[in-house]
Amino acid sequence: MDTNPYAAPTARVADPEPNPYGLKRRGLVMMIVFMILTLGVYYPVWWFRRRAGLNRLNSSKKLAAWPLVLFAALFAVQVAVGVIDGITPIAEVIGSGGVLLLNLLQLAVGILMLVQTFRVKDMIEDHATPTEGSVLMSVEQVNLSGLMTFFFSIFYLQWAINRYVVTRR
Repeated sequence: MDTNPYAAPTARVADPEPNPYGLKRRGLVMMIVFMILTLGVYYPVWWFRRRAGLNRLNSSKKLAAWPLVLFAALFAVQVAVGVIDGITPIAEVIGSGGVLLLNLLQLAVGILMLVQTFRVKDMIEDHATPTEGSVLMSVEQVNLSGLMTFFFSIFYLQWAINRYVVTRR
């Protein structure tokens, strides 16, 4: 038998199957460290990095890109305002009406991101709950905590992704 010693192996390698959703297991302690080291920049990065994978989950709900883009734009404005405020008081630059408008915009975007957080919670619940007629019907329906979602946001969502979406190999 004349075989090429440099040919690719034909046997199946015992590598784990890739996750079809594109979501990876992340340590919560490392997320907290990244949040501190990046001074909060990790929060929008988490959303942008996981949006495509979350939209691939078995759920009828999907995440739109515009709330994340709006949040990132507001984040950039806040950084610029912080730099300007270090030089000159911001009320002198944009006036008290501008400061009020900026605060209202921050509140609105904060509420919008909270809504997105609960949307992801629902998406994970939909994905992790077996459908009718499934072999896994004996498994209970997954119900994530709304209180934990509210207080711990992306940290709780990542815990849920680690537990219900990304399986250990």
